Amino acid sequence: MSFYNNLKKDINVIIKDRFFNNNYKKEIYDMFHVNESPVDKFGDVSTNVVLSLSKFLKIDPTSFADDLLKEIKKIDYVKNAKVEGPGFINISLKKNFWINELKKVLNAKDKYGITNIGKSQKVIIEFVSANPTGPLHIGHCRGAVYGDVLANLLDKVGYNVFKEFYINDTGGQIEKLIKSVFFRYQETFTKKKLTIPENIYPGDYLIPIGKEIRKKYGTKLKSLDNKNSKIIMKFSLNRILQKIKKDLDLLGVHFDNFVSENLLLENKKVDEVLKILKKNNLIYQGIIDKPKSKKIDDWEPRKQHLFKSKDFGDDVDRPIIKSDGNYTYFAKDIAYHFDKFQRGFYFMINVWGADHGGYIKRLKSAVSAVTKNKANLIIKICQLVKIVENKSVMKMSKREGKFLPIDKVIKKVGRDVTRFIMLTRKNTEKLEFDFKKVTKESKDNPVFYVQYAHARCCSVLREAAKNFNSHEMTIEKLKKASFDLIQDDLELELIKDIAKWPKIIEDSAIYQEPHRIPFYLQSLASKFHSLWNYGIKNSKLRFINLKNRNLTIARLGMIYGLKIVVSNGLHLLGVKPLEVMK
Repeated sequence: MSFYNNLKKDINVIIKDRFFNNNYKKEIYDMFHVNESPVDKFGDVSTNVVLSLSKFLKIDPTSFADDLLKEIKKIDYVKNAKVEGPGFINISLKKNFWINELKKVLNAKDKYGITNIGKSQKVIIEFVSANPTGPLHIGHCRGAVYGDVLANLLDKVGYNVFKEFYINDTGGQIEKLIKSVFFRYQETFTKKKLTIPENIYPGDYLIPIGKEIRKKYGTKLKSLDNKNSKIIMKFSLNRILQKIKKDLDLLGVHFDNFVSENLLLENKKVDEVLKILKKNNLIYQGIIDKPKSKKIDDWEPRKQHLFKSKDFGDDVDRPIIKSDGNYTYFAKDIAYHFDKFQRGFYFMINVWGADHGGYIKRLKSAVSAVTKNKANLIIKICQLVKIVENKSVMKMSKREGKFLPIDKVIKKVGRDVTRFIMLTRKNTEKLEFDFKKVTKESKDNPVFYVQYAHARCCSVLREAAKNFNSHEMTIEKLKKASFDLIQDDLELELIKDIAKWPKIIEDSAIYQEPHRIPFYLQSLASKFHSLWNYGIKNSKLRFINLKNRNLTIARLGMIYGLKIVVSNGLHLLGVKPLEVMK
């Protein structure tokens, strides 16, 4: 648990005993926050408790603040507290408090920051779920890394996490895939290059599949009848899914389960869920108004079976059966999410690409309806990735067969760089992936900058080992170091930042924002590198000072604590902490 939460609990005890007596309610605890101060000069932490509770208590905020300040100052680790602005209390904490936090890092090591706010609740994260019509590209990569790191985060804070990939193996895109592979199969029988029709996938990635089918079946599949279509579909999906799983493995992403849309149909899951909706009078026959500006999927100027999604927050009611009698994608998605619910997942997270934003309301409305509001569905959108090479933006279109496959990206820059860069922007912001920048050994390359901080920590500890006995540098000895000898403000600020790690994990998990991890690591690395550089200019700030062995041991404890937190952060990102930089 973070020290912010510990301080909040102590403030809550004051509020409960001093201001509420027997009228205290548990909900009050959630009505105020304790966070990092927006500006360092205001103190170490800030709370909006006066602003939030003065109205609730129906008392004058000034007198409330004065009374509360007196009590907060009595907390043994509080150095000072004062009111700033419209009802915010800013608090400074004593030096020994920060020293104790550093000792907690050394005690817990790789378990530092782990909490149980999830209380073992089951959560299913569905991500990537790319159409099995081609290899994964750089756009899929962002969602893959986001979903994987989010799963790591939720696991660290006590959730029972399950990762799933949904295979969209029915519908128009599969029919198009069959035609596309059949075209590549036909190509193998002619020496001249055929003109690619407009209604197929033009990418060269299907050429090897066409050749494999030719090798296995010879001339047996010359006509595209129903039987041959099934053969081509099964063969093609198998090969493409093998490639997708191989690319995911290169990226370090592994799923607990792959669910087939086609299998849901075969198991009558769609029929089952539509019966439930009909029973609850949530399906009717009607005509959707023609959209004026927005495009609405499956619109037809005729009577259709519609789901009452407007009753659950959607903009319009949605069709669930097409005019040809087949189910819409929406109907199959309802069935898939009801299947998740039946498997015991009441907390669901979907990670989607930027082009699916308009689909959020309808699916959330359907999940609310079919689970009777028992399931919580959160949908996170990952914006586009812009690839820059030689200062030029690469133009990509999977429809035209122009895209950058994940395996080529990893081959060019490596798994660690790829994963880290995918989280250097919030998921709702567009991300620029500059090949030159991410391979450059400079401050401008965030991956290098953080990795270098970890490697420097290891370098300091290796150098110290040359001058200190091994028993002097054990964790047990470092925990008992004379940390009071550390006096420099820069070193104390670094220790304060190290102690923020549990809060970073908590907030990243609660708000589903994994990008907070690399942001924090970059800030931590920056302070450490600055301290390193000051040591070059000022010998008194060097980490190893053989004339003052006690101070050196204390600084080594600080360095070890930093190494632990940077390593923990990189492991959460799925990035290997380097001990030596080439």
